[in-house]
Amino acid sequence: MANAVVILGAGASADFGVPTLRGVFKDPYAQLYLSIDNVLRQRLEEIFWQPRGYTLQTSEQSLTIEEMLTILRDWEQEECLASRPNKDMLHDFRKRLYVLIYNSVYMGKSSRSAHLNPLIAKCRQKLERVTWASFNWDCVFEASYWYASGSAGLYRHNPTLVIGLDGWRNGNVSQEYLKLHGSINWWMVNGQLTYLSFGAGGTLVQKWIEYSRGESGQDVPVILEPSAYKYHDATYKFLEPQWQKFFTRLCEADCVIVVGYSLPDADFQARSKILTSFQANNECKWLIIDPSRDICGRYRRLLGQQRVSILETTLAGFNNNLTANLQSAFGNIDFSDPPAAAAP
Repeated sequence: MANAVVILGAGASADFGVPTLRGVFKDPYAQLYLSIDNVLRQRLEEIFWQPRGYTLQTSEQSLTIEEMLTILRDWEQEECLASRPNKDMLHDFRKRLYVLIYNSVYMGKSSRSAHLNPLIAKCRQKLERVTWASFNWDCVFEASYWYASGSAGLYRHNPTLVIGLDGWRNGNVSQEYLKLHGSINWWMVNGQLTYLSFGAGGTLVQKWIEYSRGESGQDVPVILEPSAYKYHDATYKFLEPQWQKFFTRLCEADCVIVVGYSLPDADFQARSKILTSFQANNECKWLIIDPSRDICGRYRRLLGQQRVSILETTLAGFNNNLTANLQSAFGNIDFSDPPAAAAP
């Protein structure tokens, strides 16, 4: 049996209603938060939108949060500028943007539509080892995996992590999980990397409320800032072991499936691992799933067409012909469905 790496980007969560960084300000829960946090709304308008001729209503045409945070970091570096904001204001601005992202990717979101479940089930059935590598902060994949892993109670489990995380229930070692940019429910609590349950009755919502009010003390979310400075963040040292495992697994893989990851220019660490492993592992075949013609063209330019299949579709669209799509991309691996049970 074969080994695989499945790379999950924002597009893997889009069918569940989770916005991309470009569309985050248009999410209903992000807008609800902006109606409460007047300080953040005013800063966004005065610093980023109004000088460029945009508003909240047209924000998807303007800067992404990643670009905003990068500009703030760049601005902070230029000590010769008398007009730059002070560090306390910049720190507060960044924290408010984090809280907005949490509201947009978590509040009101659910895995009930089960768009990931067919791919999870097929990979568990047909592949010897699967490394699920997510660039997302949301909880959609782990919720999908948890509820698809078995009946309620002790039978359910998570995929196995390569770093220690208090409160996480590891499952079969053949199913690995790398959350490369951290997660809204991975926190440093009392100096210990900790998993906060996203289910009803969990402490996740309360922690974010405390964080937004400045009442969380030393407890902070373990997420990499979505800017060009993300790998200089102190948080990166807790997540770094996952990155070496990511590269190792890509170099060992027989097949790689990329779902909705845009391979942005600013994410130099991800591009380095992906492009270097593609060069080193010349037996591996790749499948790219993304509805964007521009993103598909990016992969076609960077990876070519000899070992790469590209499907210009959403995850939900891919599921309409899941087995055939996988079999077409990876002809040397048996993805066929089991025969139907004989009639009595």
